[in-house]
Amino acid sequence: MIPEISITCSTGKVFINSITVEQYKKYVVLMEKNGYDRITDAMFFNKKITQEIFGNRMSLEELGEADAVEFLTAAKGIHFIMQSIISQKLLNVVEVEQVEKEASAFDEYDIENGYEEEQPEQDTWKTCGEIIDRIVKIAIRLLKNSYSQCMREDIVALLEYLKFELDTIEENGG
Repeated sequence: MIPEISITCSTGKVFINSITVEQYKKYVVLMEKNGYDRITDAMFFNKKITQEIFGNRMSLEELGEADAVEFLTAAKGIHFIMQSIISQKLLNVVEVEQVEKEASAFDEYDIENGYEEEQPEQDTWKTCGEIIDRIVKIAIRLLKNSYSQCMREDIVALLEYLKFELDTIEENGG
């Protein structure tokens, strides 16, 4: 269950109380593109994210005219749901373990002399996108749904169901 988020626009108050797989995928794509430091770019991406999550029921212009506190509260709520609730459930399904590389006294020397290449930083949102794509493939096989049906599923309910199925796979003779 996720908290309800609402915002008032020219057509009235709109709200969300669930997130679909498709909305999460769109959020991940936008977050992957949002690498800008300028406040205007950040505001644009927050408007675009809010627009997508609310199902395009308001234009970017309407969002620009919305009460600033209400808009920022909605955007912060969306980020909280996506990053603290859904991403946590996503990681619980795949049980990702962080592997830390031990530092060596020779690491810098090795990189400088070409013995080892500097490891690029892994993009968190690209990884989330790859994980959600794999989860959609699993859901299609497990639920025998089409891709479009999976995209319309409530992501929290889907992740909880997949976690249950994976946890009980031995009990079911898998």
